[in-house]
Amino acid sequence: MKTYRIRRAPALSFCLLALGACGRHDTPATGPLPPAAAAAPAAVDHLDQLRQRAQQAMRDNRLYAPDGDNAIEYFLAARERQPDDTRTHAALIELQPYLLIATEQMLERGEREQAQRLLQLLMRVDAQAPALPRLQAALEQLQRSPAAPQTDVAADIRAGDASVVAVKTAAAAAAASLPALPTPIPEAETVPPLPPPAPATALVPPAPAAEVPRPAPAPVGTAAALPRLLQDAQPRYPLPALRGRIEGAVEVAFDIQPDGSVRNARMLSATPEGVFDAAALAVASRWRFEPSGQSHRSQRTVRFRLPD
Repeated sequence: MKTYRIRRAPALSFCLLALGACGRHDTPATGPLPPAAAAAPAAVDHLDQLRQRAQQAMRDNRLYAPDGDNAIEYFLAARERQPDDTRTHAALIELQPYLLIATEQMLERGEREQAQRLLQLLMRVDAQAPALPRLQAALEQLQRSPAAPQTDVAADIRAGDASVVAVKTAAAAAAASLPALPTPIPEAETVPPLPPPAPATALVPPAPAAEVPRPAPAPVGTAAALPRLLQDAQPRYPLPALRGRIEGAVEVAFDIQPDGSVRNARMLSATPEGVFDAAALAVASRWRFEPSGQSHRSQRTVRFRLPD
């Protein structure tokens, strides 16, 4: 089992307050707009309206969907009108990890159109993002593969956001009386699908993602032993769960390719549902195993825990 510590707490709440204060120098705010009055960022002329709609989209957890009516696109439009606004830049920096996770999830699910849309958004947010070459290569590979039946991705995203809102509402009363949040510790525990299970390993300090752990002894008498995990990855702790001091776990099944890469990550179960799903599926795509020349099916439990 390996424990990860997240060293940097997100500050989206600060961005909301700061952007709200910025509107005092512009046209007075008119209050949140109803859904029927929502417009695409390109159709909004005034900077204060863009800020107002971006804040409302963040409150509604419309971070990157639906297309044309989400927080990231409103912040991007605001940045185009006022490039030197540090508040807008800070908001985009805090939203970028969620956009990255969503892009990886769409690629894993084979959703070509949504993956391309989110990847283009990520390029607009940060054209020098380190993950861009890897995501572009994954999208090109997906576009060359046979087409798969498309699902209602927008509905899935809205459903996932609704689950997050419900969990945040349930935890709001308790979170209000708690002190400042400590650094969370997400951890991933390997669950071998074939008996007998591998011996449990002691906790070790977090290591860089590219570092190769020492090989564990192979189980004796096992005909098809699973490849060794060569490269682990650090999952991101979702901001709503961090704010609400929510812990959970996601059981992820996946296929280990002959070259050791991971494909077809899918969720088996999650507690609570809709909170840690995207983060767990995103980190699974970055695992690397020892090449074996064969395909294997495996599963892991990605746990998200706050320190005592």
